[in-house]
Amino acid sequence: MTVGVVCSLGVGPARGGRDHNEDNYLVCHDGEARWREGETEVVRPGAGWGTLLAVADGMGGHEDGAAAATAAVCAMADLVATAPVPSPELALHRFFLATHRRLRRLMARDGRVNTGTTLTCAWIVGDRLAWIHVGDSRLYVWRDGDLGRLTSDHTRRLFAERDRRPVPADPEGPAQNFIFGSRGLGDDADLRIEPGLDSDVLPLLPGDRLVVCTDGLSGFVNDDAIAGIMAAVPEPAASARALLDQALAHGSDDNVTVLVARVDRLAAGPGGPARLRESDTLVPM
Repeated sequence: MTVGVVCSLGVGPARGGRDHNEDNYLVCHDGEARWREGETEVVRPGAGWGTLLAVADGMGGHEDGAAAATAAVCAMADLVATAPVPSPELALHRFFLATHRRLRRLMARDGRVNTGTTLTCAWIVGDRLAWIHVGDSRLYVWRDGDLGRLTSDHTRRLFAERDRRPVPADPEGPAQNFIFGSRGLGDDADLRIEPGLDSDVLPLLPGDRLVVCTDGLSGFVNDDAIAGIMAAVPEPAASARALLDQALAHGSDDNVTVLVARVDRLAAGPGGPARLRESDTLVPM
């Protein structure tokens, strides 16, 4: 894999943007784990089973959102550092839900949980991509000149349609976030991840490229424009930067985080996907 990453405050408060960067990212690759702490990048050696990419967009305002995003990516780094497991997709799914439970309980010690973060993860082991997603950050795959989006934004409309109930007010508002939970039903602790919709496995091919981004990009640059940049700029670091520049040019007033990874070559992957039980899809607190 070749990986490029940008994580930007954005245009800043002088131009109507944010005064604090609540985004974070995780790149576990080639024996290192990298993420943001404050204004610096932390590099931790020793993490290296496969390649894991993640973005987290904190909610709750200023330090609270940034803390939630940092806690989420640091927790995911622990998964890659574990011994190899037969089924990365099952391990990712269970670890994701267990980590939500643990971090929420820690934050609940200080009272009502009113902060959280999106969390979108792509874990490449051998020749397979296992992915999982909560919130409205996104994961795309570029293959043979076409851009496909794997994730669905977790809006109130989405869950109302899945549950076959009336669409609520503010239908495009966020429905659930990592740590916070909710599904748009208020401050409850449930986190719902449905296999095949919010997590899945995809066989990879040499030359595939992945884009993992926060809505500072996808909320201002449509999929066709993202595809155009992927076609024009093949190098991951340069394309991540070009996508950031496009977001700012289109008036993004949010923090912008973009990871772009290219599959250069593949090794044989582990065994076939394990079956998820119904109890693995919902974590009640």
